Amino acid sequence: MANNKWRIKEAVKIAEDAGLKALRTGAEAILTEAIDEAPIETGTLRRSGTVTVGALPDGAQVYEAAESGTEMKDAFPGQEGKEKAVYISFNTPYARRMHEDLGYTPKRGGGPKYLETPFNANKDKVLKMAETKVKKALRDAK
Repeated sequence: MANNKWRIKEAVKIAEDAGLKALRTGAEAILTEAIDEAPIETGTLRRSGTVTVGALPDGAQVYEAAESGTEMKDAFPGQEGKEKAVYISFNTPYARRMHEDLGYTPKRGGGPKYLETPFNANKDKVLKMAETKVKKALRDAK
């Protein structure tokens, strides 16, 4: 007689960890495209782009670091919160206005919808990658 034991809590943790890791990787790729699409005046907006896991970052802290040219990895520690979510954000006081104003024409760089466009273009691919990584993690679990 075979003895099988269901380890639900362990399986959920394995799936969540693999999923969040894959989503973060996908979010980093989307952020790279979004940075290329963001308008440039001083470069602060582009430098303020971040990917965080668990919660949004402290926008003021990230903005200050972006304005001074500090590396974003030094602006905040790894995981910000406990939420099972990955966030892509730009953290300047004017980021939302520049993203949403369809009439805005920057002197250099991209323009409006600089985050939404790369997100929509890549979301299905990122979700498929996450699904594949979760299945592999569960299959490889012993």
